[in-house]
Amino acid sequence: MARILYIAPEHVSGMMTLFQKGHRARGHECRYATFFPASSSFEEDICLNLPFMPDSEWMKTVKRVVYHSTPEMQGQADRQGYPPVWRSSSAAEAVFFFLRDRLLNCRIKRTVRKYDLDKFDVYHLDQGIDFYRDARFIKKMKARGAKVVCFYNGTDLRNRGVIAEIDAVSDLNLTSELDLLQKHPSIKYLHLPFEVERFEPKGYENDPLLIGHACRGSEARHFKGTDRIIEVVKELERGYSVKLDLVEGLPNEKCLKRKANWDLAVDQIADVGGWGYGVNSLETLSFGIPTCTRMNAECDSFFHDHPFINVDHESLKENLIRLIEDKGYRHTKGKQGLEWVRKTHSLDNVMDKLYQFYKEAGIDLDAF
Repeated sequence: MARILYIAPEHVSGMMTLFQKGHRARGHECRYATFFPASSSFEEDICLNLPFMPDSEWMKTVKRVVYHSTPEMQGQADRQGYPPVWRSSSAAEAVFFFLRDRLLNCRIKRTVRKYDLDKFDVYHLDQGIDFYRDARFIKKMKARGAKVVCFYNGTDLRNRGVIAEIDAVSDLNLTSELDLLQKHPSIKYLHLPFEVERFEPKGYENDPLLIGHACRGSEARHFKGTDRIIEVVKELERGYSVKLDLVEGLPNEKCLKRKANWDLAVDQIADVGGWGYGVNSLETLSFGIPTCTRMNAECDSFFHDHPFINVDHESLKENLIRLIEDKGYRHTKGKQGLEWVRKTHSLDNVMDKLYQFYKEAGIDLDAF
């Protein structure tokens, strides 16, 4: 039996609970450790409750000041490189991470001892980061023979870049963001696992039809094209029996209750914070809701059988009109979406692929 530990700043989308379930179903022990509690209220396993993390307003303010002249770290530009590599952009940033590592050292060490976090065989680093910015923990684990897997989610690689010391010891790099395949020479695509069986498709339609859009908060509006989505749906409200439901910054359970009542969904039209789709779309598809999102040429080719209605800033309105006017089309797209999630994102299928990647990378779980 291998022991597998996931390390992440925050349990953002519920994925670590699923991976934990998947590993345990195959006879291996799995835990996950987070730096601070999830803002979206997903279940915690081992939470360190570390201070000086970007979960507080004052730290967000500090980041804006420190990175005021660094467009990459503000999400306004992609960092260059293949892969892009993070380096301190200023003396202030270097001093901040040096002092933070020192101040957090005792708390991290206590947690490591309490849960034997230095006794695991495989370490999955969400966002490709360690408890420490200088990567001292994972370098020590690698030196004693552990395997290292990095999972990049988007802005961590686009805007920040890899942490050089971690990239050097990583045995396997994974992502669920298609555009990141072009940003790292050795990274593989893994579909996100999803428990579609938890969702019950609704068997009714509202009058007026409810067109839903969700984003994590005001900072995410740019990445989703939220303002344009609102503008289009408000235009449609004047000529059709439809209504906008904007869900912004809510905990996951409250968000899901709202989504469950939607008739149509629009995920993103900007293609800025990542291509195609993510968990947000998987949730609406699992409710049997026809889902619009921007699928560029690379997405259309890679996900050749996807069920999404492909939209952008210009085509969103006409595609929504077709969905509004054609009830049969709505029902067909809703059914296709549900079937596709079941086939593509089931936990068993994703775990099969993950274990295949392990084997290709020389990670032999039976050897531990």
